[in-house]
Amino acid sequence: MLKSNRPGFTLAETVVVLGLIGTLLLISIERFPTRQRQLNDETAFWQRLDTLWQQNVLIASTTGQRRLVAFSAEKREVSFNAMNADDSFGSLGVLKLPNTMRIKTHKDIQIQKNGHPQLAVVIFKSTLHPGEKQKFNALMGWGAYRVATVKDAQGFYST
Repeated sequence: MLKSNRPGFTLAETVVVLGLIGTLLLISIERFPTRQRQLNDETAFWQRLDTLWQQNVLIASTTGQRRLVAFSAEKREVSFNAMNADDSFGSLGVLKLPNTMRIKTHKDIQIQKNGHPQLAVVIFKSTLHPGEKQKFNALMGWGAYRVATVKDAQGFYST
């Protein structure tokens, strides 16, 4: 039986090459977040913000200790602080923004001893929804707030 010398891969070489290619693809696909994962991160952020907000309102109204919620555009975080009698404050926790979200401007919202927040508006922008803004609106009332989606205006006030 004659054996022909043809160029090509042997079965072992083919298996090794396919294994390496599969491993590289798996690593690269796992590293890059999918849109669904990013949407889940944003949803988890809003749920966690709601939980921490309500917790701070409840603690402020039951203990009579004011709270300060700082929305930081520079640090890309929301920090929850207890305000002492001398207007100093101690940090209670920090909620980091997902990589896809930004806060437009820094805003401090004070929650009074009775659980009523200071009136304020905080604008969030997401790279997943480029034509929209999320507007966090602290309202009058016991811990009341509303989050609304606002379409960007094409004109003088859009930034």
